[in-house]
Formats: sequence, structure tokens, C-alpha cells
Amino acid sequence: MGPFVTLFNYIGYRLLSPPWSLSQAVVWLLSVVYLTGSWSSPKAGALTARYGRGPVMMVAIIIMVAGLLLTLATPLAVIFIGMMLFAGGFFAAHAVASGWIGRRARRAKGQASSLYLFCYYLGSSTAGTLGGFFWHGYGWGGFVAFITALLLVWLSVAQRLRRLPELRAV
Repeated sequence: MGPFVTLFNYIGYRLLSPPWSLSQAVVWLLSVVYLTGSWSSPKAGALTARYGRGPVMMVAIIIMVAGLLLTLATPLAVIFIGMMLFAGGFFAAHAVASGWIGRRARRAKGQASSLYLFCYYLGSSTAGTLGGFFWHGYGWGGFVAFITALLLVWLSVAQRLRRLPELRAV
């Protein structure tokens, strides 16, 4: 959640500034990209059944990185497409991750799920705050580098989880 909250907390500031100078109402309307999650979450579930959790999560994170890199562009349409890819990738990865909790926890599945949600929201508040320092200190390029680093950590965790043997359903 950290990369998602960070991007959507700060992209509005970028788009309110020149060369776009969009109004707050138009920037707010860009949240329509969240709707990509309505498609990508169930699609991720279907793909997980076919290809496995690890590969689907890794592809979703790579899609997030691709979308994030598109936000470096100047044309508003390209930025919007990047936001759509990023949001779609996030909701797909989150669907896989949250579904993985029950499969990985051998006992205390409720506690495992609550720990996941605790980390989910801790990551969003921490990364969301730190992102502001990168935005102010290094501009959009530094900001994108910060989120990319977070996504690469997530990708390495997904790679590690992918290598662990699946636990049998209990």
C-alpha cells in the first residue's frame, strides 16, 4: 500500500503545477483510475489459479513499475495511462497478497491476516510521509526513484515467497 498511497498523495501536486496547471476538480477526477482495480483484482485471482501466486504478484508489481515510469512523461494522456497501470497492478498484487495470507499461515490465520493489514497501513503512512521528502528534495524523478525502490523490495519479497513450497489447505 505504501507505493500506492505515496503516488496518489503527491501526483496531484505535480499536476496542479506547470506545465499542466490542472484545477483541483480535474486532478480529483483522475481518481477514476482506481476503477482498474475492479477489473484487475478478480483477473489476478483467475490468473493465480492458472499460474500461481508468485508469478502473478511479480507481474503485477512489474506493471506497477511500468506505470510509475510513465508518470515521468510530460503528456497528460501518458501520465493517466501510467496511473491506470499502476493502480491496476496494485489492486492485482494486493488481491494476491491478501489471499496468500491464509495459505501461508499454518495457525492463527486471523492474527496473520491482521498483521498483514497492520503492515499494509503502516507502510502506507510511512511511505506516504517519506515520499513528501523525496518530492520536495529531489523533484518528481527522485520521487519516482523512491517508489521504484519500494516496489523492488516488494518484488524481492514476492520472489522469495514464490520459492517457498505451497502449504496444503487445511
